[in-house]
Amino acid sequence: MSNHNFRRLLMLGTFLAATPAFADATDMADTTDGNGEVIVVTGDRPRNEATSGTKSATPLAETPQSISVVTSDQIVGLGLQNLNQALRFVAGVTPEQRGASAEVYDQFKLRGFDAPIFLDGLRQFPSTYYAVPQVDVSRLDRIEVIKGPASVLYGQSSPGGLVAQSSKLPLERDLYGAIAGTYGNYDLFRLDGDVGGRATDTILWRVYGSYNGQHGQQRFGYRRRLTGSAAVTIGAGTPTSLTLLGNYSHDPRNGNYGVFPAVGTFFDNAAGRIKTSFYGGEPDDFFKRNQAAATYILNHAFGDNWAFRALGRYQNVTSKLGIVYTGGFPTDVTQAAPTLFDRASYSTAERVQGWAYDNQLSGSFATGPLTHRILLGVDRQVAHSDVAFAFGGATPIDAYNPVYGTVPTPRTPAEVRPGAFPVFGGTADARQRQQGVYLQDQIAVGGLRVTLSGRQDWARSASAGTVEKSDKFTYRTAALYRFDFGLAPYVSYATSFQPSSGNVIRDDGTLGPARPTTGKQIEAGAKYQVPGTEILVTAAWFRITQDGLLVPGPLPNTSAQGGKFRSSGVEVEASAPLPGGFNAKLAFSQQKVRDLSRANVANLLGAGRGGTSFNLEWAPPRGPVAGLALGGAVRYVRGINAGSYADGVRYFGDVEYRTPSYTVFDALLRYDLGKLGPRLEGLSLAVNATNIFDKKYLSSCYLNYGWCWYGNRRTVQGTIGYRF
Repeated sequence: MSNHNFRRLLMLGTFLAATPAFADATDMADTTDGNGEVIVVTGDRPRNEATSGTKSATPLAETPQSISVVTSDQIVGLGLQNLNQALRFVAGVTPEQRGASAEVYDQFKLRGFDAPIFLDGLRQFPSTYYAVPQVDVSRLDRIEVIKGPASVLYGQSSPGGLVAQSSKLPLERDLYGAIAGTYGNYDLFRLDGDVGGRATDTILWRVYGSYNGQHGQQRFGYRRRLTGSAAVTIGAGTPTSLTLLGNYSHDPRNGNYGVFPAVGTFFDNAAGRIKTSFYGGEPDDFFKRNQAAATYILNHAFGDNWAFRALGRYQNVTSKLGIVYTGGFPTDVTQAAPTLFDRASYSTAERVQGWAYDNQLSGSFATGPLTHRILLGVDRQVAHSDVAFAFGGATPIDAYNPVYGTVPTPRTPAEVRPGAFPVFGGTADARQRQQGVYLQDQIAVGGLRVTLSGRQDWARSASAGTVEKSDKFTYRTAALYRFDFGLAPYVSYATSFQPSSGNVIRDDGTLGPARPTTGKQIEAGAKYQVPGTEILVTAAWFRITQDGLLVPGPLPNTSAQGGKFRSSGVEVEASAPLPGGFNAKLAFSQQKVRDLSRANVANLLGAGRGGTSFNLEWAPPRGPVAGLALGGAVRYVRGINAGSYADGVRYFGDVEYRTPSYTVFDALLRYDLGKLGPRLEGLSLAVNATNIFDKKYLSSCYLNYGWCWYGNRRTVQGTIGYRF
């Protein structure tokens, strides 16, 4: 985008004020109360309620666990383009691990750990390499972030928690819809559509989709996506309902997946600083991905507070890529001002298929003064991954004066050529299976809430002729007491497990399959909801320990199982609708992640030390500027663990580096044109800007490999939307 056009867009932003970029179809009907306040009828769950923490609708103020909620109107109102951007405003999350260079993936850390992603209560399965699913934000109704171990309800999972996404489903309305178009710098564009309604008294339908894309910060990077979803609910409003949901996403281009050398970004280089637009690959690099899924949701109410719920999904993801990338280290490490850096190449063709099922029986009853909410579940997960791959060499590149075309991009694994080392590649297949049974009892008496949960899992994985089996029991105990004035202190203890792959040398010297890693967390905190309002403040202290991580073994090229990590910290979140049309949101976290065994510190790469985000928006409900909204945000991220660096000459030792802390600012303008007259009813305009001062910063570094990534520079986007 030219500077002239960019200035035009900035000037346009001073005149535009608008509703969210793509009005979710759950935000269709407005009514007015007796005081003239606008009430948005969303047909959605309350913002201060979550289902993922207990697999039942429970107010956040009564859930003895840290859970953060990001709603679809927040996604749209802030102009967020992917999950990573949505997680910028969640305490305990270190988002955008690879900055602006890898938006094709949702890469983040939760309380210092990688975390899985679930959609509609079922796990999204990644392959062993690069065929990883990604849900476009246009499909999402809400995002819930569960913090801390959640294996007791979901099976194998990270000790840091998980992210639970929910799809948009049919609403009980006769007819509704929305359409929006967005344009921004880096040639960002979005065309979003959503329409649904009632076919009969008991049949609901909904169809929605998006066509979007953008050039990347790095040269030659371009992403494009066409995604569509269709859903139907049969038996709506009756004791038995069945929802069928299908989705297909075609990603012919997925942008850059490149890296920046650490010398010239993290470390000073006499040759200067490497530009944020530098790309270390080739113009013909490519990354293609297709995703398809079919989901069913069956609900049946027996009566007397008992119900059955069954979920199931088939998922298919394929990807093809060929990439040349910077290796990270200079070709001549003795130079004081190195400009030439090694490169490598790889190509893969992959497919991952997954089947997931979850069947739940729930009910409530009383035993004397105690009220019980029982949940009994049986679930199963199966994933098959097949890949052809090859890693090889490439010619070096000058990061300050790059010359392209010196090596071809491999179109297939067979085209990968050797470099300093022979080509490494072949085919690989992996088969994973897990099934579990779980039981949960939520007990209430007066203001006391006690949650007791237990689960037994059986897992099996097979790869390269090796079969590994494991079983594990996980549990959770938690208690919360809610006082009449709104304060609710709580404490919880939960465990988790994750199967490990490969063989390890055991303490007795024998070789055997690795056991699952285990995690445990103690969390204590308090929640305060101002009576009669939606103002909610939560605070938590936690300590997580993960045992059984793989570490270097006593012999070369062997592994042992003795790694131990600990993550501890505090988190504070507040959401406050305030008088006068103000709305504030705060997220603060401070954490410390340590390798207690000091045996494999590379696993700490990307673990952040916390940060703060603050959003403030003003949307006066009445008066001459009613319909206008002005807002902004500040995001501060503390230094992120970057590992140690040694290129053979400089930066020796076990020094643990961190990326520099950074602060960026965002802004938004919104205006509902319907306030100008009935002929404009439903029409809206919006402008969203992030990193408005165009700060250059590093989002993370993996110095063990000599790699760093720049964060997103300034982006400005304008949107026009219409809803009915």
